[in-house]
Amino acid sequence: MALLDHFGQPAVRQQLDTILSGGRLPHAILMYGEPGSGILPGAISLANDILCTSPQQGKACRNCPSCNRAAKNIHPDLHFLLPLAGAKSLTEEFLGPWREAISTNPWLDVFQWTQFCEVEGKQVDIHKEDIQHVTADLSLQAFEGGNKVLVIWMAQFLAREGNRLLKMIEEPPEQTYFILVTNQREQVLPTIRSRCMQLYFPPMEQDEILRLLVEEYKVDRNAAPLIARQSVNNMGRAFSLAHNTMMNFKDEMASWFRAIIARKGHELGSWSTKMGSQEKEEQKQFALYSIAFVRNILWALSARDHADFPVEGNEMIKYLHQHYDPQAWHPVIQCLQSGYEKISRNANTKLLWLAMSVSIKNQLAAYRLQHINS
Repeated sequence: MALLDHFGQPAVRQQLDTILSGGRLPHAILMYGEPGSGILPGAISLANDILCTSPQQGKACRNCPSCNRAAKNIHPDLHFLLPLAGAKSLTEEFLGPWREAISTNPWLDVFQWTQFCEVEGKQVDIHKEDIQHVTADLSLQAFEGGNKVLVIWMAQFLAREGNRLLKMIEEPPEQTYFILVTNQREQVLPTIRSRCMQLYFPPMEQDEILRLLVEEYKVDRNAAPLIARQSVNNMGRAFSLAHNTMMNFKDEMASWFRAIIARKGHELGSWSTKMGSQEKEEQKQFALYSIAFVRNILWALSARDHADFPVEGNEMIKYLHQHYDPQAWHPVIQCLQSGYEKISRNANTKLLWLAMSVSIKNQLAAYRLQHINS
């Protein structure tokens, strides 16, 4: 139950508490923010508040049978609408895997969801048939005679079919609430955005990430600060680092930078071909991981001693920090950020990684410290 009350955004939780206690909750709310900012746990927390049969100042009691079912995401009046592969796929057919996925990792992203469903590499969307099926369910009387909630996860995938929800959002059935969740607010239809109260989740504070790691996931208190710092305000990344699901990126990063530092064109070509052959979402995750890695080098400039460095990549961070001028790294981050955006726009990724490799190689060559060159 702890994560329902404390999902890493105390200011947002306080704002929701104020709205609930004043009885001013709108029938449609759009929660948005960067990946790993706690939007999905926040949405589930609010859904629990709405479904509680014995709320205290509008907030869930966490003890009644309704709260117990809602906490396990098995409440009959808690509905979900999910991005799925296959135009005929229905969310209700995936509720089992979905409940397991979010109970395991409530910070998951679309790529991790497709991995969980074993459909990675396939295009996912929120489809017409699924919208029609869910709206038909919402038109029926609530199973428990109270409120009904629809959580639309990754609402940007409504882009093609979202207008089918407009009428219901404008004139919802009695005691029906819509919670839309997205990390790409600008991709949500303006007609839908205008009908929702919009609630922004800022990047999560490092102290909150540290608290969640230690209290919620029982991460060792010595390792947790390093993970929190390396997560770059993204609880999803912190969760993955803590559970070693991103460790495969460490070897790729080491191979890449060794080839860049050695200025070996054939190795850079081979590495770029290998990385460009991976799934697009995995390439995007590696680009984000690389940005976090380079930011650790910049952080190392202000570290008093190397004992405080993040455990992962420690030796390489020390080497790069000692051998290259600090001015080299800001353009490298810009290059990686630009690469991430181009991957999202379906660029030829094999050529893109090669171009990025050459650009970073040239940048580092220009800023290699003189005492090293001599």
